[in-house]
Amino acid sequence: MVGRDRNATFSYIKDRVWQKINSWSSKCLSKSGREVMIKYVLHAIPSYVMSIFQLTTTLIDTIEKMMNSFWWGHGRTTQRGINWMSWERLSVAKVHGGMGFKDLSAFNLAMLGKHGWKFLTEPDSIVSRIFKARYFPSCNYLMTQIGHNLRFIVHGGAHWSIGPASSISILNQPWIANGECIDGGIVGAHFVQNFTVNSLMNLYDKSWNEEVIRQVFSVDIADKILHTPLIAHVQEDRLIWKAERHGRYSICSAYRLCVEELVDSSHLRRLGYWSGIWKLKIPPKVKNLGWHMCRGCLSTRVRLLDKGAQCPTNCVSCPLYEDLAHIFFNCPFAIQVWQITGLLGPIEHALSSTTLVTDTIFLLLETLSVEFNQRFGVFGSTKIFKFGMMLRR
Repeated sequence: MVGRDRNATFSYIKDRVWQKINSWSSKCLSKSGREVMIKYVLHAIPSYVMSIFQLTTTLIDTIEKMMNSFWWGHGRTTQRGINWMSWERLSVAKVHGGMGFKDLSAFNLAMLGKHGWKFLTEPDSIVSRIFKARYFPSCNYLMTQIGHNLRFIVHGGAHWSIGPASSISILNQPWIANGECIDGGIVGAHFVQNFTVNSLMNLYDKSWNEEVIRQVFSVDIADKILHTPLIAHVQEDRLIWKAERHGRYSICSAYRLCVEELVDSSHLRRLGYWSGIWKLKIPPKVKNLGWHMCRGCLSTRVRLLDKGAQCPTNCVSCPLYEDLAHIFFNCPFAIQVWQITGLLGPIEHALSSTTLVTDTIFLLLETLSVEFNQRFGVFGSTKIFKFGMMLRR
């Protein structure tokens, strides 16, 4: 039985996540190993419950904080450390500068949205009939006033495939191109309140009646309607899922729709040639090193000072200021490594064309050949990083 206190009811999920993290914390896992553990083990633990119930914000935040601490290397044996980035930023897709971890709140809604989609597309099933009789007896699921969280997902991805259009209401239904609706609060909405979309079409062929449309609606809405395609071979009105080519709901596409379109996450994204890092045919731990470099998450002495750690600012091998540009490009040891690998010339050219280290790295990834990019990652960055860590010890 699920009582009023859902945090207490589902606290065992948090406990299971914590047990897994503690069992791994004593093992020497690389960043790529931690990534695999999080994505394929920790993310799977709450999946069954999230497909049935909506977990509380408090519980989800606690689980995400535990995963975030595990990713940055904390656990039972290492309680103290630095969280270089929030889970919110880590859950952004890899092509936008994140690590592609799941936003559990969005994933929870995507899983629950499948039930709402069945209410729409399978109205004759027993479950749909029970819920309709109990919660929305006089309208369809999209127009009901309850279940806002699920309707948020379903409404955002639903789109009518227009056939005869006799069953599609003009107002508050996603039948315009890209799944847009005509809001029932617009001026003149009362004129078309009880009409269906077929009243805007010509009687003898499947085309829009432009004269009627422009008389009833404003210019911008009329243009959207007239640009909505009418496909002759579609013989019935059918709700389709616009995020999939086959038109069927999928949790993967619903989650992607939520985090990329329905929720504004543009402030979490970082511009850059991120795919250039992840598509290289090099060991995953080296790709992770490149990502850490470009996101400013490496523990250079300048970054440690920014986080409040007390340490000198000079490089461990020379008296100069140790920031990311110095340790990877300007340090005498780094210059020797780039000379040996044959990349010193392209790197000096990239440094003269850019101002930020991340821009330099992205420029190199875009302009160098595949072989030189692999050499840049494996033989250059890895050796420099290991040398710096060795000197610090």
